[in-house]
Amino acid sequence: MNDRVKLTYDNTHINDSYLIRSKEDMRKFLMAIREQCNPDMAVAVRDMKSLICEWRSHNLFYYLRVFRSRTKDVDLERCQSWWRELFCRVVSFFYFWDR
Repeated sequence: MNDRVKLTYDNTHINDSYLIRSKEDMRKFLMAIREQCNPDMAVAVRDMKSLICEWRSHNLFYYLRVFRSRTKDVDLERCQSWWRELFCRVVSFFYFWDR
């Protein structure tokens, strides 16, 4: 397993997630984690689009210099409230650092 990733049943923590910027690279990274983890883990249970939207929203805040110490990493939790899911989907729309 990648040393940048910490897996638990309820959470997938990715250190320095802001370094991965494009949707495609995020998808590849998450797929590689899924291939190596238990199918009950948080990263394997949630929808890929949902995971990427949350990651992109973290990256957006990081590049806008908002809460940088908290947004440089991403925690992808197993269960996400509907309002947080909606927030991440809307915010990720404004993430333009896909290069």
